[in-house]
Amino acid sequence: GADPGTELDMLRALGEPGSLTHRAMIGSMRLHDALDPSVEDPSYGGLAGAGSLSRLFAALVGEVDGIRLIGPDRTAEVARPYSRGTCEVVLLPSTWGLGFMLPDSPVFPASAGLGPRAFGFDGANGTFVFADPDHELAFAYVQNAGSRTIGRMNDRAHRLVAAVYRSLGRSGRGV
Repeated sequence: GADPGTELDMLRALGEPGSLTHRAMIGSMRLHDALDPSVEDPSYGGLAGAGSLSRLFAALVGEVDGIRLIGPDRTAEVARPYSRGTCEVVLLPSTWGLGFMLPDSPVFPASAGLGPRAFGFDGANGTFVFADPDHELAFAYVQNAGSRTIGRMNDRAHRLVAAVYRSLGRSGRGV
């Protein structure tokens, strides 16, 4: 019942089976079956907890149990903008590094206080995960239930990210 605002194009495209938005976000979902962890569902079926996701992202910006997944030079490349404009899938403004969102969009906003070289993802149902190489910080938020938020960062995740940066003694932008 809420005003869809800038998300209206995305919502329309979700309902069109031939659209890239539908195919990328819903087309491969097994909606007719119960959740089955043995079935791969590339567009929607990631199964991970916040602890595991934050460890994965921590290993992108530093060592975790003696393992670092990519070196500092590659991390710098990941955090450098490679693409800006309207995302062809979600039909919203986005900035991308090498495979990760960068803070400059409604779903991955700098206004949450993210560091300038932070990178990560905003996911369906309010999931939010990122790494900040400047602070050797990794963060993951995974909800137990879906979010009604679409087309922008979930408000709870936004507040949590801002609180994390405040706890580091750094006030976030716009927070």
